[in-house]
Amino acid sequence: MNAQHPQLDETTHKKVFERKIIVDAALDFKSSLEHPKAIILGGQPGSGKGSLARAARAELEKDAVTIDPDALREFHPQVETLR
Repeated sequence: MNAQHPQLDETTHKKVFERKIIVDAALDFKSSLEHPKAIILGGQPGSGKGSLARAARAELEKDAVTIDPDALREFHPQVETLR
């Protein structure tokens, strides 16, 4: 991280992760935890990653946890400053 993208201190990071991110993941309702699968998407903005992610979630019958750096940015306490 740099001055434009300040890193959270460890305590704040843990608090945000446990109270917001993990809760939103709804892990208690995912049966795939015993036999997990991973789908990794990457590409330029506008390349269709969102559509592919939605298709993958549908194929997995929503039994998936999405890890999207763009969405995770919203949990940063200084998100407005970072924009």
